[in-house]
Amino acid sequence: MKTRYSSLKLYLLLLCFCCPLFCGEVLAQSTNVTARSSDSGTTKWSVNDGNQKSSLETNGKITVSEDEKSISAISPGGYLRIEKTTFGNSRSLFITNKSGSLDYEYKEGGRTKPFEPDGRAWLSEMLPELLNTTTIAAESRVDRFYAKGGAKAVLGILPQLRGDHVKSSYLALLMKKNLSKTDMVAVIDAVPSNMESDHFKLEVYKQIPASYFEDINQLTKVVSNLDSDHFKAQLLKPIYKTSVMNGQGEKALQLINLLDSDHFKADIAKSIPFDKMSDQDLRFVVEDVIRKFDSDHFKNDVLKSIVNAGNFTEARALIVISGVNSMDSDHFKADILKYICGKQASERVKQQIRETAKTTIDSSHFLGDVMRCAA
Repeated sequence: MKTRYSSLKLYLLLLCFCCPLFCGEVLAQSTNVTARSSDSGTTKWSVNDGNQKSSLETNGKITVSEDEKSISAISPGGYLRIEKTTFGNSRSLFITNKSGSLDYEYKEGGRTKPFEPDGRAWLSEMLPELLNTTTIAAESRVDRFYAKGGAKAVLGILPQLRGDHVKSSYLALLMKKNLSKTDMVAVIDAVPSNMESDHFKLEVYKQIPASYFEDINQLTKVVSNLDSDHFKAQLLKPIYKTSVMNGQGEKALQLINLLDSDHFKADIAKSIPFDKMSDQDLRFVVEDVIRKFDSDHFKNDVLKSIVNAGNFTEARALIVISGVNSMDSDHFKADILKYICGKQASERVKQQIRETAKTTIDSSHFLGDVMRCAA
């Protein structure tokens, strides 16, 4: 069974977990919160701060009451299990759906106790905080808040949610609604002010339909909200693959220059369907995007991708040849020129290869290789 792990480390947690589930005081040391979910639909949360251990396990869809102090429904076969140990004192609650009704098993110190009234009081005290620190009942909460006040109401509870994992889960559920463009903009604007992790920001942004990013200004805003070039690349690659630039090629391609790493710049560039690109946009890629790479290795790598993409006409071969002018290494200059020579061997192309080699390559060894190929 495949298992996905997401681990978050929170320090002091403000007054986090001040409810009976997690802790009754602000802790001086760090607290570890771990979430684990499986393909079977089971999700487990654990908390350990050295003084107490708490765990939560759910399966199925959990629905909470309107006042968020009790469980109103659990899907058939589902359950909710809560356990907490503080200084050796333990309490647990196991709620299941049996034949359409909820069954409660409450224990103190390992001994079964009546759920009423102590068990219900314990649940009502801890549930509000539990809802904001895990994804339990997230779907039903999003549905309820959305029904009351639309996207604005769901976004309004983000500040009380703790942890980017939890916030991204709520936003992902919100994105499944039929959001208007105005709502979508509100979601995008809410992400950087409520979340710090690029990983979880990306999880939200990946829910946005690629067609929405035909508005390059919105795409630019989203890319700028990410700090890591790795995550910027993960966002842009699938968007560029769909070729949604719609006449905004140069403006869209300019986004690659927002990255610092040549590795990730090249990774994005190679995802572009160059065979469908206009000659004008292709020239922009070669003369503005690739030219700004520091590494000749990555310049060469992307130029070869253009050659291999297909639709490699004489005119496009001449554009790629011009990319040699931004290279320093004779090795890579010769390598790409010979590569072009083997793919587009018209006399005009060969002539341009010879002229470029003579004016840019200093090494007689590499120059000879190119001249023989383009003879």
